[in-house]
Amino acid sequence: MNQLYIPFLWELLLVISTIFLPRQTLYLFFVFYLGILYYFYYFYKQFSFRKLHKNFGRVVTFWIPVAITFFGLYIADYLKTEVIPELFPMAKTGMVQIIYHNELLPTLMYAIMMILLKPVAEELFFRKAIIKFGSKKKVFVFTLISLVLCALTRAHGLLGVVEWMIMALPVTIAYVATRNIYISLMAHVLFEFYDNIYSVVYTIARIFSR
Repeated sequence: MNQLYIPFLWELLLVISTIFLPRQTLYLFFVFYLGILYYFYYFYKQFSFRKLHKNFGRVVTFWIPVAITFFGLYIADYLKTEVIPELFPMAKTGMVQIIYHNELLPTLMYAIMMILLKPVAEELFFRKAIIKFGSKKKVFVFTLISLVLCALTRAHGLLGVVEWMIMALPVTIAYVATRNIYISLMAHVLFEFYDNIYSVVYTIARIFSR
């Protein structure tokens, strides 16, 4: 766990920064995810394009689990956005909103961050780096830690943390069940693309139609 001290401190800095600089969250998250990627890719070699490409040819052991995980993320997002707010209409989630202006550069930064940087960084840090395998008790404890830490980046309130734990559950289950980080990573990237591409394209179209 020694290699995680720096990412833990990096996340703590993000959480504190989003409390005091709520209008700068786009840049704070962008720098946070870039730092995580740099740390785990260059220092600890936790990602390989060669291994990712090798997985592409495996329909049963890769693409089917990816599709199942994508569907799980879709269900989790529905619970987070539609079901839970109906159950707790008056509760404050403490959600951290990522704010960006309707300008080309911030919109492109948002798209790159949400579709590429965020899912890859979260899988390398919150799944592969934190979850340790061994006894069932050990897996459970580290899985719970990973869910809580991941949720804390996006919410400061109890309900918000629970919502984001639910959101992270499908990719977490996929990694624990398969021990293949590229399955959860690919499902996460595809879902973020699906979830964000419409708003990004629409915003860019509005910018160019002014």
